[in-house]
Amino acid sequence: MLVVALHAVGFVVLAPECRRSELVVELTPAGPVAHGADTVEHADGYTRWSAHYRGGITRSVGLATIDSPRQDPSARACTGRVAVGQRLLDQVAIEVARLLAEELRGESILGVGAFLRVDRFALRWAQLVAHPEDILLVRAAPHGYVRATGALVFERASIPLVVALVPEPAPGAHEVAFRIVGRADLSFDNTIVQWLSDKLGGDKLATRLARRHIDEALVTVLAPPPPFELPGGQLLEFAYCDGPPEIVDGGYGALPFTVVLGPSRELPPRRGPAPRAPVAADASLAIDLDLDALDAILHELWRTGFLDRQLAPLAEHFNADPTIAELLTVRIAPPRLALPPMVGVAPRGLALHADARVAISDGPRTTTGRVWGGLVFAFAPDRVAPLAVDLGALELTCERTPTTLAPCYGDLVAAMRERGDEFHGELTRIFGELLRDVFVDRELAISGLPASIVIQSAQPSVTTSATNGSLRLDLVAKLAFGP
Repeated sequence: MLVVALHAVGFVVLAPECRRSELVVELTPAGPVAHGADTVEHADGYTRWSAHYRGGITRSVGLATIDSPRQDPSARACTGRVAVGQRLLDQVAIEVARLLAEELRGESILGVGAFLRVDRFALRWAQLVAHPEDILLVRAAPHGYVRATGALVFERASIPLVVALVPEPAPGAHEVAFRIVGRADLSFDNTIVQWLSDKLGGDKLATRLARRHIDEALVTVLAPPPPFELPGGQLLEFAYCDGPPEIVDGGYGALPFTVVLGPSRELPPRRGPAPRAPVAADASLAIDLDLDALDAILHELWRTGFLDRQLAPLAEHFNADPTIAELLTVRIAPPRLALPPMVGVAPRGLALHADARVAISDGPRTTTGRVWGGLVFAFAPDRVAPLAVDLGALELTCERTPTTLAPCYGDLVAAMRERGDEFHGELTRIFGELLRDVFVDRELAISGLPASIVIQSAQPSVTTSATNGSLRLDLVAKLAFGP
């Protein structure tokens, strides 16, 4: 009894000395002002003020912001690219050769005979340094060109064709344009050269065939990704930008694009050009998305309300959780994103963060909570399981008033964090299915050809620096021919 009494007296004497300022953050026009915090951290667009207490207890208040500078919708900065590999271009060449043969079928020329076939036709991504024999024909191709070669075989002569399609994007243009130059070698007996030129058009023949069958096909395969239709009739759109094309001889041709941003009160951050992985030698089709492109896509999904609709079921799952339903009186309403989600660099890949508002009811009392949540995406070269998704950040701050933020439900949030492993499989499955739904089995029609590109699989990977990065989608694609 004496020991208990001494402790009671000691508590009365010492308790007043242990009082400290309550942790709150006031939102003022000049900026947030914290009271009672002993540490402050800033990362990924989130500022966290924390107070540490005896016994290892920590309470935190957080505030999400979008760092400047912001993306400018009118600038249409290049934030992604489509790369078409030589492998897919070889498939396009087969179909182009077939169409050339159909167009010339039935032609018969005096002294040369009837048309028989198109021989050794090929399309190749080219650079002048690797083909100096084309200098007089092409003259200049600073970004490279597409080299079409083959021969028109008649009964008694074979006419070699060489055509160069030089991409020349104009600033502000809505598509890539090709300057087409060609030659058809009509070096036969002099008595029929002029007649053949009049009949076939000489170099005009090569140019005409290229313009009718090759130009439109290249414009299609080098185009930005097609619009992605969202529920409710809204579109996620991509467009050309002012960046130059990139061509690697015998490897690939790539054209940059931008994500079209709609009007918004909160535009996504602007990081600038990101590191990208080299395009594989055996690639057929690849899409690179810089962090700016990913942020712009998330912005559009947020602006159109698509993400809020996808997040709505989370409230039902939370409220139906056995632990919540049986032991607690706390319930939540469907969350609403206050800011567009943002993507950042993580140790093994990328991290996505989002700031949401949620109404938290506990009996008759309702409080507005600010939820800061995150997902971590880890990438691996494994084609069977290339993507793993885990729960990352999870923090909750309550609005005591619209301008006063305070910690709340810290133990509940800590318990949810400890159950992060339970979310791993489900999150990985959801995003894996999303990747397949968006890309796999999609069919892209090729203008000018009775054929389309069918995407068979999508393999994600990531390239990062300390502050920036890009997502690569290697798409296995084939050409599907019409009747």
